[in-house]
Amino acid sequence: MIRALALGGALLLAGTAAAQTPQLDDPAAFERGFAVSLYQFDACGDVLAGRMFRRALAERFAQCPFSPAARSHYQQSTRAEFARVRERMKQLVEENGGLPRELVGMSTTCHAQQASEGYRSFRALLERYQAGSATVQAVIPASCDAADVMP
Repeated sequence: MIRALALGGALLLAGTAAAQTPQLDDPAAFERGFAVSLYQFDACGDVLAGRMFRRALAERFAQCPFSPAARSHYQQSTRAEFARVRERMKQLVEENGGLPRELVGMSTTCHAQQASEGYRSFRALLERYQAGSATVQAVIPASCDAADVMP
């Protein structure tokens, strides 16, 4: 009986603590991170890095205390963005006879970006994350309410 009361009290306190955790309502930084990854990785031909990054982004998003409405918005927004970018990439391939060397708005070519030390070290971090030897926090160190979640 005492044990049952103690367990019930512990559950009540845990429920109270969970209820006091503020929920986040704006997933915009995660949505931007998702969208940028489609161009930074996929449109430059590194689809695997894009998938690894978005897997880490999804895991990090799941760890955050977003409201159900914010989670739903994120899911709908990322699906729509993926469809838009996929269609845009298809157009780019048709217009250029393959992926372009440089995307509008980029300060460098895709090749130069991928040859940079920063890109190569982040790509290696993504591979370690994929293999289970790096944490999602190493890939996406930003807090859940950060304005930007890109590395």
